[in-house]
Amino acid sequence: MKMIQLLLLLLLMIAGCKKDNYLVNSGGTDLERIRKMSSYDFLKESRALDTVVMLIDKAGMKTEINGDITFFSPTNVGVTNFLAQQTIALQRRTNNENLQFTFDSLSVDSIKFYLRRHIFKGVIDKNALGYTKKLFSNSNGEGSYYISLEKYYIDVSGIRSTTNRILLRRIFGIPDEDVPAGTENKEPDYYSYVQTSEVRTATGMVHVLDASTNMGFYIYRGN
Repeated sequence: MKMIQLLLLLLLMIAGCKKDNYLVNSGGTDLERIRKMSSYDFLKESRALDTVVMLIDKAGMKTEINGDITFFSPTNVGVTNFLAQQTIALQRRTNNENLQFTFDSLSVDSIKFYLRRHIFKGVIDKNALGYTKKLFSNSNGEGSYYISLEKYYIDVSGIRSTTNRILLRRIFGIPDEDVPAGTENKEPDYYSYVQTSEVRTATGMVHVLDASTNMGFYIYRGN
């Protein structure tokens, strides 16, 4: 019975490693190879992040991405979600359902603004975090981000495994837990989880956010 449990646990660990490194197209989980790459080159290697790289190139942010920073990268899906939210805002603002907010609608300055919401100075890894909320400021100087660890439970065939995942919260106004009881929370926090964590490159640290996370942690809230 113990042997079966060990085999199941091994399979679980292998599956977790594959998921955590799915962005690396060649070399699999060769972390030493990644450590010799710049953060930009790591992003460029992945088909799941090529739209993000296009934005970095358009804004001339390659040097910034390769600095001593931690980049919580959105995915291509995250960029698409962001454009969809911007389209809703544009249509509501102009009362024209035919208008679309596209990649070309983004100016260089707006790209820099939204991508810098994902950039934090220095290396932020799991060792730098705890289970209690800790406030961080991004490259825009917005000090309204909590980054912390959260226990994540995986149950396979009755065997429960525990790991830590990184939770990033963008605070709008006041944190959700500080909203007075009985008061409507019109601006709830934006919660985002890291899907691929602690990619240590030659220049910095990259965490890839869950695919559903909008670029810029942006969400349109209509009146």
